[in-house]
Amino acid sequence: LDTLDPKPAAPSNVRGEFTTTATAVPGVQLSEVYPKIAAALNRLTLIRSMTSPEADHDRAAHHLLTGYRPSPALVYPSHGSVVSKLRGSAVGALPPYVAVPDAPLFSSSGYLTPAFDPFLVGGDPNVEGFRVRDLTPPDRLTLDRLRRRQKMVRKLDQFAEHVGETSLTSSRDQFSDRAYELLTSSAAQAAFRIQDESPGTRERYGRTTVGQACLLARRLVEAGVPFVTVNDRGQGPLGWDTHQQNFHTIKNTLAPPIDQGLTALVSDLESRGLLESTLVVMMGEFGRTPKINAMAGRDHHGRANSLLLAGAGLPGGLVLGRTDSTGDSPADRPVTPADLAATIYSLLGIAPGLRLNSPDGQPIRLVDKGAVIEELL
Repeated sequence: LDTLDPKPAAPSNVRGEFTTTATAVPGVQLSEVYPKIAAALNRLTLIRSMTSPEADHDRAAHHLLTGYRPSPALVYPSHGSVVSKLRGSAVGALPPYVAVPDAPLFSSSGYLTPAFDPFLVGGDPNVEGFRVRDLTPPDRLTLDRLRRRQKMVRKLDQFAEHVGETSLTSSRDQFSDRAYELLTSSAAQAAFRIQDESPGTRERYGRTTVGQACLLARRLVEAGVPFVTVNDRGQGPLGWDTHQQNFHTIKNTLAPPIDQGLTALVSDLESRGLLESTLVVMMGEFGRTPKINAMAGRDHHGRANSLLLAGAGLPGGLVLGRTDSTGDSPADRPVTPADLAATIYSLLGIAPGLRLNSPDGQPIRLVDKGAVIEELL
């Protein structure tokens, strides 16, 4: 309501304080808080009819990032972890799945082994002297000492050679090998070195955490990392969870970095010839209530949500689905998290019907009860 699906004709206690702005797609308007996204909408795909029964942060995040509703019996793997397992390692020593600066809830490997969890950058790429938390050893740890430590670990591992291997021990070994490769690979280190970008490029993305995270994501994609997640928690104690002071917070704090960072990312990928082979998705775990509460905020609302996609051959300027007059529910072409998961996997060349085994050997489909969004293919 306050960003991608404004309702200017709705009553004031629904439409809120923002005006609308025209977009590059005739007849389509966005909120005033996204002027750059509005100007670039002819290169983006907007879905306005995402719907989910979940309106709790944890459950909704699991649903959107896995395609499955939460189950007490099983945690399902995120899209990124599935890609990590099926695509394997990135180019050289780089991990196949990276989260910048950290990972959102339920973006991990679920019932797969921890070897397919995201590698966390763990630091703010906008701060002076930014260093990846687990990529730079202490100054006193030389390469020679690092090699001696690795040799010692291998020697100790020989004591366990007659013990049956488990998924956890296998994951530990993979983590150890990958960590050593990262620490000793100059090419891998260079991919994270955002300081090598020109001041002009950094300003174009915005000198904010999310802006520089988008820039770092571009560097990682360019270096061959198959899957990158940028996690924008927003600033302040609530971040995007605007139960109070919704309009002031969105307009002055939350929306500008996204507006600048996302459009710079899409433009940069396009100019470098990477957009056609890269899928960009911007989404949250749910929408917000049409009715404004007593604290000038909006609460959790799963029935209607919007998201943006770009690249991967998607049709630019397409607006798919619509909500009713107050943004409460989809009025046309509802899209579920399972539909989105099926579409993401298809665009990445992965069959949504593929089955992976749970720890007890049960084959589980990547997507259940979801259909590819045909309009996007």
